Amino acid sequence: MDRIRILAAMLLATLILVGWPRVMDYFYPPSPEELIPIQSSTEEQPAKSNPTPSVKKPVAAVQPPVPTTAEEKFREITVETSYWRIKFSNRGAVATSWVLKKEKSNGVVRDIHAANGGDLELIPKDALDTVGAPLRLRAPSTPELAAQLNQTNFRIEGVAENTREINLDPGQSQEIVFTHSSGSVTARKVFKFYSDSFLFDAAIAVATDGQPQMVELVLGPRFGDQADHQQGSYGVPTQVVADTRTDSSVRVMGAYITPPFANIIWFGREQNQIQIEKPLASDVDQIKIVGGDGVTLIGYARVVERQQGGTRLTLDHLPESISVGSQVAQSADTLREGFRWAGMVDRYFAMVVVPSRPFDEIALTSIKVKHPDQEEPRDYPSVALPAESSLRIFVGPKDRALLAEVSQETGANLDTLIDYGIFSSIIRPLIPAIGWALIGLSGIFHNYGWAIVVVTVIINLALSPLRWYSSRKMKQAAKHQPRMKELQEQLKKLKENPKKNEKQMLELQKEQMALMKEANPLGGCLPMLLQMPVFWAFFIYLTVSLEVRQQEWIFWIKDLSSPDPLYILPVVMCVTMIASSWMMPQPNANDPNMKMQRVMMIWLMPIMLTWFFFFSAPSGLVLYWMIGNIVGVAIQIVINRKTAEPPQPETPTTGKGAAAKKAKERRVVQQA
Repeated sequence: MDRIRILAAMLLATLILVGWPRVMDYFYPPSPEELIPIQSSTEEQPAKSNPTPSVKKPVAAVQPPVPTTAEEKFREITVETSYWRIKFSNRGAVATSWVLKKEKSNGVVRDIHAANGGDLELIPKDALDTVGAPLRLRAPSTPELAAQLNQTNFRIEGVAENTREINLDPGQSQEIVFTHSSGSVTARKVFKFYSDSFLFDAAIAVATDGQPQMVELVLGPRFGDQADHQQGSYGVPTQVVADTRTDSSVRVMGAYITPPFANIIWFGREQNQIQIEKPLASDVDQIKIVGGDGVTLIGYARVVERQQGGTRLTLDHLPESISVGSQVAQSADTLREGFRWAGMVDRYFAMVVVPSRPFDEIALTSIKVKHPDQEEPRDYPSVALPAESSLRIFVGPKDRALLAEVSQETGANLDTLIDYGIFSSIIRPLIPAIGWALIGLSGIFHNYGWAIVVVTVIINLALSPLRWYSSRKMKQAAKHQPRMKELQEQLKKLKENPKKNEKQMLELQKEQMALMKEANPLGGCLPMLLQMPVFWAFFIYLTVSLEVRQQEWIFWIKDLSSPDPLYILPVVMCVTMIASSWMMPQPNANDPNMKMQRVMMIWLMPIMLTWFFFFSAPSGLVLYWMIGNIVGVAIQIVINRKTAEPPQPETPTTGKGAAAKKAKERRVVQQA
């Protein structure tokens, strides 16, 4: 009897499984725009999952799940690969922690730590409640839908309910599926991770009443090393970066995203209206309201109606803390162009989305957040891009070799993630040579600082012939300076009557040109001009290359990519700059203006450069400049000795004889 019941139950279940889809297809035929379903395992796993190896394939777009009514409990799950440790929350199906464990530089994998020596956390945990977490959703046309989904507890499929951690062994992969159904809304977010890759795959599908909805996947806020607080000229704040179809790169810092543009001069809470001093653009439907300080976020609102030329706005609601003097900004800046990929970068790390096909626009948002332990508020930028296709997402260091490897795998040129500055066409070819020399020498000395010292000495010795040429030119210029000044004075007098003195002026101008040709003072700047590209290449390399990060030199210099904490190197460098300027040949002139110029060049210029630029510069850059000055001074001493002119004997035209002759002439004149 039991066997008959079991058989009957199996037959009934089979009929239901086979027949029910056909019944549903008959009454509710599928839309031609239906998304392709993705296969996922629903077998239960132990508390620590050991997935099986699989081939790397992009995650396809997915069909929203069958509606469920049960309210899901809050749940977190951690995925650990060879490079990451990621904590996901089912509330919004977002990442709440992203720790980078290892980095890959020039093919070598090594442990990596934050700027303070702890775990390298890439997500600002202290701003998740205020700003939002990475991988959240944005719906431009239906912001209420995105807000609802971002606060909903999703169901986690593919892993057992008691699973809290998934560890991927080498060669393994794991797919995590987040689903939600409530009433007419269905949503599905799929992430697939690979143990040995800095890439993972993602697919998003959202529908209401069975109709697919346009949604965007959000990266940010302020992605990067959260312990890196370096500011100033050498700090690299988090930026939004995108690559267009025309091979141009777009970079936008958080400070330039959605800044406040108008003050609120009146508001009516009963009417849900505000009056602003400037009209709102006609294509802006969502606004952000911040405090009068331009920092404190008060809330977001949707514009329902415009009056008085766009200065009086009726909103769907008024945030509680709104007041006269509050400021209004766009909720998002939309960039419309053909994009191949988009993401966020900081000084050393990047999070970039590469879709399976190009997209037409990205949305940039940013708010300022001030924490009690900070003097100034920080920008928390984010970028959202359409989730219409399968996505490949890179999270890792901006290493040149690694980016080349990922670019080949994704078909996207990620080399532009490294910002080489406005002189990139000149700097880019020098970077590999500098990297090769420094990495090779650091392997010999087991110290990156000494590698910088040796490379600097080699560069200055290689430029010593140019320094020799420049010194000779400057000495000749100094020698002819008095005669040049006499010619200038004579020409100035002759110009009072140019027609009468035309012939004499031409002769003086010819002599002036001959002197300038013999001793061109601009030739003295040649070594500096040739050294500037090398210096700039060193600056770029030492500020953005991962190889230099947290490399020690001696004693108190623990990180060559950070400023000297004791300011010893900048002070010594300033002294070497003064010595180098002092050693350069100078014209012997009694002109007070020239004396003042020399004082400024020798003393004031090095002090100002040190104060404004080198106190906050990376120690490696200061070390390079300091050693260059020391070697330059030594070379200049040798040059000065080799090019020194022998003392001239006293004649009636020089020395004491000349002075005696002039005194005698004055006495004759007085007697006459």
